[in-house]
Amino acid sequence: MSRHFQTLAGIGLALGGTLVPSVASAQYNRVPDPNAKRVMVAVFRSGDKGLGVQAADAVRSRMTSEFPFKQVYVLPKQDITATLEASGFPVTEALEPHDQKALATLLRADEYVTGTVSKGPDGVKVEANLVLARDNALVQPLGTYDAKSVGEASSLIAKELKEARKQLEFEQKCIEHRRVSRSVSTLPIAAAKEGITAYPKSTLVRICWANVLISQKAPAAQRLEVAKEIVAVDAKSRPGLAVMAQAYKELGERDSAVVTLTKLLATDPKNPRLQKDVVDELMSANPKVARPVIDQAVEANPGDPDLLRTRWIILLSQGDFKAAFAQGEELVKLDTSFADTTYFIRTARAYTTDSQPKLGAEFASKGLAKFPNQPSLVYEQIMSLKNSGQLQQALESLDKAEGAKVAVDNSAALRVTLLKELGKEVLPAIKAAIAAGDTTQNIRVLALQAGNDAYRKAVTSKNLDDFTAAVDVLKYAESVAPNSLKPQAIFLLGATYVQFGQAKLTAADAAKSCPLTKEAKDLFVEAQIMLPRGGSFAPGSRCAP
Repeated sequence: MSRHFQTLAGIGLALGGTLVPSVASAQYNRVPDPNAKRVMVAVFRSGDKGLGVQAADAVRSRMTSEFPFKQVYVLPKQDITATLEASGFPVTEALEPHDQKALATLLRADEYVTGTVSKGPDGVKVEANLVLARDNALVQPLGTYDAKSVGEASSLIAKELKEARKQLEFEQKCIEHRRVSRSVSTLPIAAAKEGITAYPKSTLVRICWANVLISQKAPAAQRLEVAKEIVAVDAKSRPGLAVMAQAYKELGERDSAVVTLTKLLATDPKNPRLQKDVVDELMSANPKVARPVIDQAVEANPGDPDLLRTRWIILLSQGDFKAAFAQGEELVKLDTSFADTTYFIRTARAYTTDSQPKLGAEFASKGLAKFPNQPSLVYEQIMSLKNSGQLQQALESLDKAEGAKVAVDNSAALRVTLLKELGKEVLPAIKAAIAAGDTTQNIRVLALQAGNDAYRKAVTSKNLDDFTAAVDVLKYAESVAPNSLKPQAIFLLGATYVQFGQAKLTAADAAKSCPLTKEAKDLFVEAQIMLPRGGSFAPGSRCAP
């Protein structure tokens, strides 16, 4: 529910739970029958100014005259207008689907009629749907009509609505039977079949049927059959497409699943969870399968920002970055709100993946200019700078973020990696991170890597100071290592003692120094203790002196 409608709902409760004016018009002076279904007619979506209001008014008027008052109470336009005005919404424009549902809920509507209308060569083209207020995914198409006027179209819509509503009592029976049934009962499906008999083009009872099959863990093929029937009536049915996609996936028909998911995403492209599910599926399957589907949808609906957004996601998933970048720029020109954090993050990441990390860093910087200190954008900027070889700039960006208390993902490990690639000492940063409470294994792996690097440096240089430094690093790495890494740390420490002892013996021989010889023997003793303890890491090693 939008912020405006939430506020209005609070006002309604304060006034006794109703927002309906006491007197709307003479036509609505009678108190609605308590058993009558309350139906709202929303402003139809239209590119022609005023046409959407005309269509809604015509449908509302036709329904009022044709539906029995005791069975269906059509909410007066005045009630709808008053609620919209009180909430700050325009009264002559179509609402977004979630706001339509919120408005219907506030007006205590059981159902609502919505649709689209446009001017045609010989009149108007009107498409209408019946939606159940409890869930705006429960949609029953009422048809598409080419008519001379909205009045003529409203007559056809009202006639179809009468037929479509014949399924509703059976949809309720199906739901009730499903709710109380604790076993594989045939009652819910029997009710659904009765609803289909009453209205063969039914989607609502078929959706209930599909949900019953899911709860009863019916075979995927059986669920697919019902889902196909739903989608045959309503190609944009979210429940139908969702059931179909899952059934295809379980049956191993991955290409069909991807195509279906792509169609599903086109019905609700701003749904983040759905978006993630589809993109993940595309990444694991063949994104090329979805490309023709979305291209066809975009061609049929030019300039539709939601479809273009879906296409942009598919282009990124497919790795067609050049087309994705162009599509993104087009979307931003068409709808500036598209340039959100997700847009900047994904585009920056795509540039880096496309071997253009410098452009990735620049794009992330643009995003940060609009969304300062956004953690994911900061991370993308740092990684892009790192991948483009701008290590010092990446480190400075990380310093700036931490100074601003921005929670950069895995920042301690990232800092150590940058310091290492810059050739700087990393142990102080590792110790500081662990002392500050970093409990991740990543930072401990880096501590062990630092010890290994120090060991290799000492073995190469044969410098006694380098060996001393390597021992210090490996002792610390062993002290903080998790159990899975301790054998490796102990073994490396033992190997360092061996090499250190040999280096001291060489130095003792050259200097004729007895103290150095004793120190070398002490190191060999340490090695004999450490190497067996770390034997599980290198069981075949024969490094002991």
